[in-house]
Amino acid sequence: MQIRPYLTFRGDCQEAIELYSRAFKTVVSEIMRFSDIPQSPDNPMSIPENQRNWIVQATIPFGDNFMRLSDCMGELNDAPSERLSIAVECSIDEVKHAFATLSEEGKVGIPLQQTFFSPCHGVVFDKFDVMWNFVAQAENQ
Repeated sequence: MQIRPYLTFRGDCQEAIELYSRAFKTVVSEIMRFSDIPQSPDNPMSIPENQRNWIVQATIPFGDNFMRLSDCMGELNDAPSERLSIAVECSIDEVKHAFATLSEEGKVGIPLQQTFFSPCHGVVFDKFDVMWNFVAQAENQ
């Protein structure tokens, strides 16, 4: 199981990447934009033209560790708990257990679902309003 910081922005993730890369003398190792999302009949996603270059996910390495960043296409209010989350990368069973436990007195942001990047992904805000971003790893990873 890996725990990572995950920062969310409102269209200025690219600017944040440039700042953090400069500040920590590192280079983004992975970047995917909304225009890169695979389209299929099972995944009909309408992306506004002015958001096609926004970032779905980027990874910035820090030595042997890294953090992830993204722009949020949906509503994002000014609550600090929606700007910083904790990404948990683990098995499907671990995701399901932790997600269920945290959502008992919390609030589901994104229900658990299979996505193009994970066999089981979801977001939950626990009873303390901490945002948890769960990403199950494929079984062969």
